[in-house]
Amino acid sequence: MRSIVCLLFLSSIFYCQRLEAQEKDCEQTLTQATAEFDAGRFYGLPALLKSCLDNGFSQEQKVRAYLLLTQAYLVLDDHASAEKSYLELLKADPEYVANPYRDPIDVYYLSKKFTSTPVFTPYANIGLNTSLPRYIHEVSTSSNSSYLSTNKILKVGFSFGGGVDWNINERWSLGVGLTYSRKNFKTINHDNYAQLQLTGLEKQDWLDVPIYLKYSYDSGKIRPFFFAGFAVNYLVGARFGPDQIDFNSPLFGSQKTSQGPDIVITSMRNRFNRSLVLGGGVKYKVGKYFIIGEVRYMAGLSNVTKSVYAVNGQMAPAVVQYGYASPFYRLDNLAISIGFVSPLYDPRKRKKAVAGLLDKLNIKIKKTSK
Repeated sequence: MRSIVCLLFLSSIFYCQRLEAQEKDCEQTLTQATAEFDAGRFYGLPALLKSCLDNGFSQEQKVRAYLLLTQAYLVLDDHASAEKSYLELLKADPEYVANPYRDPIDVYYLSKKFTSTPVFTPYANIGLNTSLPRYIHEVSTSSNSSYLSTNKILKVGFSFGGGVDWNINERWSLGVGLTYSRKNFKTINHDNYAQLQLTGLEKQDWLDVPIYLKYSYDSGKIRPFFFAGFAVNYLVGARFGPDQIDFNSPLFGSQKTSQGPDIVITSMRNRFNRSLVLGGGVKYKVGKYFIIGEVRYMAGLSNVTKSVYAVNGQMAPAVVQYGYASPFYRLDNLAISIGFVSPLYDPRKRKKAVAGLLDKLNIKIKKTSK
């Protein structure tokens, strides 16, 4: 067994050394090809670079080699081969952007005929959230509502999900997502008339489907983005956990505190709701992928509470056991998440109309700068 491990170890060392030697040889080949190009000997470049392009060049070396071939074919007035070479360059590095201050001007204009912007960009994320009910109307089982008061306490929940962006162009996209969220909030209901206080934690499980328009910066290591849209929210289930009930009776001079198990209150809630969605964040580029940090705010538009608490002729258990009559409210939610983006790059030639428009805009900008 030890001899097999040693053999595998020695084989891996030999393989790595061979790759390093091959990379050095291909670097020499690339240096030779650059010298040939500078000397005006263009016709032999494809044959000189072929073996290393097939097997040997690193990604960075491939970019340099295909850029050299693109320039050579443009000089030789072979535009079909130049376009093919530039497309191979984009396959090696989909985020390569030609620069008129670094690259030959004919290569720069040729680059405007191509794009590698992904048609679709999937993502996945996970994070924490907090929810806040916005009351529409107070509801109580008390005989005197003028003595009522309610305090709301923020609690932390969690969420995870994913989605996909359909990229209209390099900066604008339409997106749709699906997120599972546990949304929690705590309320303290005071009934000063009956000398009663009910403290409870409500736990709600939601499926959120946001649809949004996103604007993203398309260059740099760190790329901010912003989005706004609309969401459909489906309530999977809701539970109410009474922390304590305090009875303070001046008449009897006593106090009683009790706790109870969670009660399912899904029947007291409207399952389908709607929300506005606003948010933003940053993407951090790691190779061809991105790590994202995002802040998302959903403002509830629908009343979450049902107006009828009776189901099949029976009152909801929370009303019967604890006198809990939920107010009408909309639910807002603030979420912070981190995630992973894997762009599905698609290097391709632009449509002629788009490429022509970009050429005209570039010429106009160049004249204006002069």
